[in-house]
Amino acid sequence: MVERMAKAGTVVACWAAIFIVGVTFADVIGSKILNRPVVGSYELVMLSQVFVIGLAGAHVFLRGRHVQVEFFVDMMPKWAKVAVMVFVAGLSLFLFGILTVEGLLYGESLRKVKETSGTINLPLFPFAYVLGISAFLLVLVLIKHLIGIFKGHALS
Repeated sequence: MVERMAKAGTVVACWAAIFIVGVTFADVIGSKILNRPVVGSYELVMLSQVFVIGLAGAHVFLRGRHVQVEFFVDMMPKWAKVAVMVFVAGLSLFLFGILTVEGLLYGESLRKVKETSGTINLPLFPFAYVLGISAFLLVLVLIKHLIGIFKGHALS
């Protein structure tokens, strides 16, 4: 279930990346050739990056494509390796748990005050909610990772 949710987030992230390329292409063609740039293109690209960066994180972690520095941990005995992995996963779980709560609270505060972007008046609260949801996906993935550590699957 966690894998399907993470993959769905990555699909949305990929569509957002395609959207960014399309907006950038239209803006460059519009401003250089037609002398009519896309209004709000910078905002659209900036806000779409929230989807691309945030929603891809859980799937990236599941696939082991995140940045790791493990040469030191690999030289440790098994008990120390497990201790370090549990400690790091616990700290990560704590961090992304806080990011989940704060992202959702921030989204709610943006919704209440009806905060919008400067140029095209796009509501900002959905993007803060996406950050909270993407952090929650990472929380679920980290819980799965911790379970794998305790079962011995993450040590290979």
